[in-house]
Amino acid sequence: MDERTRRLAAVAAGFLLAILAAWLLRPALLAIVPSVLYAIFTWPLVRRLRRFFPKIVAVVIANAALAVLVGSALFFFGPMLYTQAVALIATIPDAARATILQVPPMVREQIGALSGSALAVLRSTSAILGAVVLAPVFASYLQLDAWRYRRAILSIVPNERRESLRAMFAQMYDVVDGYVRVQLLISAIVGLLVFLVLQILGVRFAPAIALLTAVFDLVPYLGGIAAFVPSILLALAAGGVAKAIFVAVLLAIVFAFEAYVLSPTLVGARMRLPSSAVILALLVGGELFGPLGLYLAVPVVAMLRIALAYARG
Repeated sequence: MDERTRRLAAVAAGFLLAILAAWLLRPALLAIVPSVLYAIFTWPLVRRLRRFFPKIVAVVIANAALAVLVGSALFFFGPMLYTQAVALIATIPDAARATILQVPPMVREQIGALSGSALAVLRSTSAILGAVVLAPVFASYLQLDAWRYRRAILSIVPNERRESLRAMFAQMYDVVDGYVRVQLLISAIVGLLVFLVLQILGVRFAPAIALLTAVFDLVPYLGGIAAFVPSILLALAAGGVAKAIFVAVLLAIVFAFEAYVLSPTLVGARMRLPSSAVILALLVGGELFGPLGLYLAVPVVAMLRIALAYARG
């Protein structure tokens, strides 16, 4: 077996072992993945601060700065959004009852089934959001110990290969960092478009629904649930079937724009993957790991592409 074949075999074995480990540790991924993504997102700031401060001080300052930024946003916009969110939660049951009275019996059964599926998705997403609360703490430890993990991995590789392996890790980091930032940009754009649609059509609680959509849209497809369910219920209760159809059509255009223009163009270009590979990765990742699989599938495939390029030499 020549050197190139050995490298390809090692990459394939490592990839399969990683998938198997992720499958066996699915519950733990809810805590690990948000922490890793948070650590990656804040790492550029930590790295710049390390030029002037010791490592632990740089980590503390970076996380404190982000906490101040988020806290300031909550201070200025939190009360309004909280008031809207409470009113939205209180209004949804009445809107749902009004909606059920306007649709045929067969459609009511379908709504009941869809509601059950939506609740299951929201329950799993709530677990993810709960893990996000712990992410900064775990991420801080990851940032402090990152050099140890890197050194341990490099220590099992012959000296002549370590430089190329460092380059491969750097490329993988750039891929994941780029994906996180692009996904945040896409979610912000979708949230803004949903806000404009609902505001123009006079749907109540447009800011709260738009923010909910942007947060849930960080995981592909969940943003659609967060936007469609409350918007259509409120439109049906306030304006009847015609208004609800109009809202549904415009929201469908927004999410079609995301699915067929924003995501394939921005994500595919950043990951250097064709659009078909992005869609296929989402389908397989979602089937295997649910919402987390949807989020991680594209960067994992992009990292596999980099590893295969390294194996080919």
